Amino acid sequence: MTLTSIAERLREAGIAPDDARHEAMLLLEHVTGLSPAALLADRGRDFDSPALLDAVERRAAREPLQYILGAWDFCGLTLRVDRRCLIPRPDTEVVAERAAELLPANGRFLDLCTGSGCIAAAVCALSADRHTSGVALELDPDTADLARENLAALGFADRCPVVTADLRDDPFGEEVFDVIVSNPPYVTAEEMAGLAPELAWEPRIALTDGGDGLTLIREILHRYRKHLAPGGVLLIEHGWQQADAVRAMAEAEGYAYAAITDYGGNVRAGELRIKTAE
Repeated sequence: MTLTSIAERLREAGIAPDDARHEAMLLLEHVTGLSPAALLADRGRDFDSPALLDAVERRAAREPLQYILGAWDFCGLTLRVDRRCLIPRPDTEVVAERAAELLPANGRFLDLCTGSGCIAAAVCALSADRHTSGVALELDPDTADLARENLAALGFADRCPVVTADLRDDPFGEEVFDVIVSNPPYVTAEEMAGLAPELAWEPRIALTDGGDGLTLIREILHRYRKHLAPGGVLLIEHGWQQADAVRAMAEAEGYAYAAITDYGGNVRAGELRIKTAE
C-alpha cells in the first residue's frame, strides 16, 4: 500500500479528501515508525504490511482515527485513548484552559465526568501553581481505569486521584472546591441520529442522556452548588445551541452565567458563579 492508495481508500469510504491524505500519513507513521519527511521523500513506496492493511480497513469502516492510533493530544499532552472513552476534542481545550487559569494558588478542583482524564490532566499541567490539586470522577469503572492510567503516565496521579461513582450520588460530603469543571454528555437524542459514523464507536453514555442533553447539567447545577468554595467557579461544557437553556437553568439555581467561546466562535461552555446578595 502506498500513501496515495491509502488516501484513495479512505476517500472511497467517505472521508473528505484533505482529511484522507492527512490521515493516510498518520496511519503510515503509526505503523511504520517512519517520519513524515521520510515518507514524503519516498512517497511512492509500497508497504506490504498486514498491520497497515488492518489499520486502513479499520479507518475505512469509520472507526475513529484516534482509537486506531491509540493516543491523541489535548492541551499539549498526549493521552491514551480507546473505546472506553470519549475522544478529547479541541473545543474542550478552552474549558480546561479556563479552569487552570481560574484555579488559585494551592487551589482544589473537581472534574466531573472525567472520561480519559484529559481535563483533569490539563488543569494539573497548565496550573501556574504546581501545588494545586484535584479529584476526578467517572461513572464507568473501565473508563475510570483509563483516566488513572493517563494521569499516572503524565505524573499527576498523586495530585488528582480518580473516584468511580455516579455524580448524582454526590460522594464528596462537605468538601469544597475552588473550581468545578465538567464535560457531561449533552448531545440530544435527536442530534445523535444525524452525527457522523465515527460517533457510533464512542461510548454512548459519554455523548447523550438519551433525551434533551441537559439531564446531568441540571444535576450538576443543583447538587454541586454546595461544593463551591467562596468565590468558586463552576465550568460546564454544553452544546453550542444550548447556551440559552443552560443560562436559564443556572440563573434559576442562583448562578450568574458568563459564556465561554470555543475556537470556532461558538458558545461552548458556561462560567458560573453564585450570585451574591445586592
